[in-house]
Amino acid sequence: MIYRFGPFELDLNRHRLQREGVRVRLTGTPMDLLVLLVERRDALLKRTEIAARLWREPDLLDVDQGINTAIRRIREALRDDPARPRFIETVVGKGYRFIAEVEEARPEIGSASCRER
Repeated sequence: MIYRFGPFELDLNRHRLQREGVRVRLTGTPMDLLVLLVERRDALLKRTEIAARLWREPDLLDVDQGINTAIRRIREALRDDPARPRFIETVVGKGYRFIAEVEEARPEIGSASCRER
């Protein structure tokens, strides 16, 4: 599955984010969190739900710091201003919501989005 929003393309098969055809470096937990946010777009994802989905033992770790860091890295990759969000909205004390309009597409064999650049 490929998700398109703004100038971005998020390819789940390749676990890759691109901006206008150029790869944007985002890996690990931030990438996993972006995928979760986009898949559950428009829904409020509570911090406890994010922790449970992304960390095996959330009770043993400082997941709040991990979530904060992951959100910051995603915003940097998307060039999203938390004061005027276009992609990720913070609901203070609750969680996060992906707010951009998303187009879903299935990759076609041999298409530009499926080839290495």
